[in-house]
Order: sequence, then structure tokens, then C-alpha cells
Amino acid sequence: MNYKLLILDIDDTLLNSQREITPKTRERLMQLQEDGYYVVLASGRPTKSMLETAKELNLDKYHSYIISFNGAVITKMDDETELYSQRLDVTEQRAIIDYLQAQPLSVISYTEDEIIIDAENEYSHIEGELTGIPYRYSPEHIASIDTPQLKFIGVGDPAIVQTVDQDLNGKFGQSTYATTSKPYFMEFMHRDVSKGDAIKKLVAHLGYTVEQVVACGDGNNDASMIEVAGVGVAMANATEYLKSLADEVTKSNDEDGLVVVMDKYFAKK
Repeated sequence: MNYKLLILDIDDTLLNSQREITPKTRERLMQLQEDGYYVVLASGRPTKSMLETAKELNLDKYHSYIISFNGAVITKMDDETELYSQRLDVTEQRAIIDYLQAQPLSVISYTEDEIIIDAENEYSHIEGELTGIPYRYSPEHIASIDTPQLKFIGVGDPAIVQTVDQDLNGKFGQSTYATTSKPYFMEFMHRDVSKGDAIKKLVAHLGYTVEQVVACGDGNNDASMIEVAGVGVAMANATEYLKSLADEVTKSNDEDGLVVVMDKYFAKK
């Protein structure tokens, strides 16, 4: 197969345990793009928090793309304009907020410049620290949201998140999709949003097929892209569920597992 795109999750896939790109992985990704292949980042992160990593890898120079908010937005890196976006249904997002607060889980929402959380708990600060985006607590803001959002996160004790995950089936009708990216995060997007669906849209835009995609991830929110891609690869540090879906398992994010994948599927020119 003539593979053309390498699509990567960021946290715990591209980044190692120190939240860094190893020199060996960075060098190989640069070479991959110089050889004419696309490197695309696909994350649950907000767009803003992906830009620094994307530019570190020269995705803007190579006219590539990033997929943010678990597939709700596709952004062209050369001019940072949106190729695609899909927001939640306003009525259902209010039901989601009420449901999460009753569990109880803290609710995370996003503005253009910051993360806003309704209540503090042991895990509520993590999204801000992972993304590098300023965050603040404002139950008033969460209570007053009346415009369609790209994504909400319910954050809290992993045992509660697991219970919520098992309880969600059919609860919010046909227009909402939920997934877990980390044991303490339950993420809600529009039903038409997933990393896999975003990949389908992107490859159609570029004139390729999903069979020409190699996708790598570690979390359950990577499941759709692992299933859609021509080759779906789970990191050794991935969840057992993702490993069960993947075509293969590579080395961990601390062992340059992505380099193994690139050397196997993308010939050096």
C-alpha cells in the first residue's frame, strides 16, 4: 500500500512521559515530511493548545493539518483557518451539563482563550496543565452557556467516570457522542464528531483514501481513527481496549514507538 498520511494523537503517543517529543522521533517526523508525506496531529485538545507542537514539527511549513476537540475541528496549519467544525446541539448540551453536575463531576468548557470549570475537584486542574491554556473556576459561566459548544468534559474520580460511561447509552438522543480520553475525563461532542470521521473528511479533501492512512494512539478516544485507518497502531502504553482494536501494537511513547511505525510503513526517499 502507498501510505500518504501519518496521523498521531499527542498526549502519551507523540509526547513521552515527560511531555516531550524525543529527538529521534522529531528527526524522523521531519524527514517524513521532507519526503512528501503528511504528518497530522489528532487530539482531544483545543486547537490553541495544539499549535505550538504543530509548529515545532513544521506542520505549517509543510501545509499540513491538525484535528482538535476529538474531531470537532480541522485546521489548516499554513494559515490557521478552519477547514471544518461541528458544534453540539444547544438543548442537549444543557442536559449534559445538568447530568454531569448531578453525578457529581466537574464540568469543563472552553472559550477562545481559556478553560472554564464550574467546580474544583482533585482532577479539575489537569486539562489546563496538559494543554497549557489558562483556566479558572466559574460556576456562573457554566450555568449561563447558551451558545453551541465544540466539546464539554466531565472530570472527576475515575470510578465515577466509569459509572457514567456505562450509564450513558441512549441518554442524550441521537446528536451527542461521548468518549473517555483518560480515566478521569468523559468528553462530549456532537454525534457526527470523532477522530475517525475527521480523518475521512480530511483525506477526501486531499484526494486520498483512508486506506492510505496510518494512525497511532493510546486512548479510547483514538478508537475511531484506529478503526478507520488503513493501519491502526496502538502504543504499548495504550488502553487494553484500544490494543484490541488495533492492527498492531508498537513500542511505548517512552521507547520511540512512532519511529518503529514510520520505518515500517513510510519508505525513506
